[in-house]
Amino acid sequence: MRAARLALLQSGPDSVRVEKLARQLKVTKGSFYWHFKDRNEILEALLSEWEEETAILTAEALASCDAEQGLRGLLETVKKAVVLSEHGEAPSDAAMFAWASMSEEVARRVNQVERKRLHFFTQLTGRPDRAELAYYAYLGFITRRRRVPAAAAGFPLLAEMLFDLLTGRQALRKTKSNSRKKRHDTTA
Repeated sequence: MRAARLALLQSGPDSVRVEKLARQLKVTKGSFYWHFKDRNEILEALLSEWEEETAILTAEALASCDAEQGLRGLLETVKKAVVLSEHGEAPSDAAMFAWASMSEEVARRVNQVERKRLHFFTQLTGRPDRAELAYYAYLGFITRRRRVPAAAAGFPLLAEMLFDLLTGRQALRKTKSNSRKKRHDTTA
């Protein structure tokens, strides 16, 4: 699966070929077929694994007693997954989004997962506008990271900003700060 994830991420679905993967793994095609009956099965496994990852992560976050704690845990997990996916250790959003741009069926399934993700963020925050904006910021990060690998170093800051956006914390801090400033201005 790791080799298939990397092939998909680095070169797209056309590079997920039994012969190529077997050669890369230094195994016979026969031993490869022991695990997967054909190329379509491994492609389906890649897509299903990615779909299941979202379901597992959102279920874990929603199971948390506190929405903010669940969101913080999710963002920490995503930080790790972003790095792991670049090494083929986890499913890659970047690979799936690129694949979806080439396949109507994959696009349909990716769109379903995105609807679930947005619904999840809306459940946590009660704010569909913030959920959508946070998701767009994440998508921008994923897209840029593929072109500029050094951008990965900025994900912890992005995760913190997404947390603030989704929870309204930053806005609340600014509002309190502005209220104090206005009171100070009127009393001076």
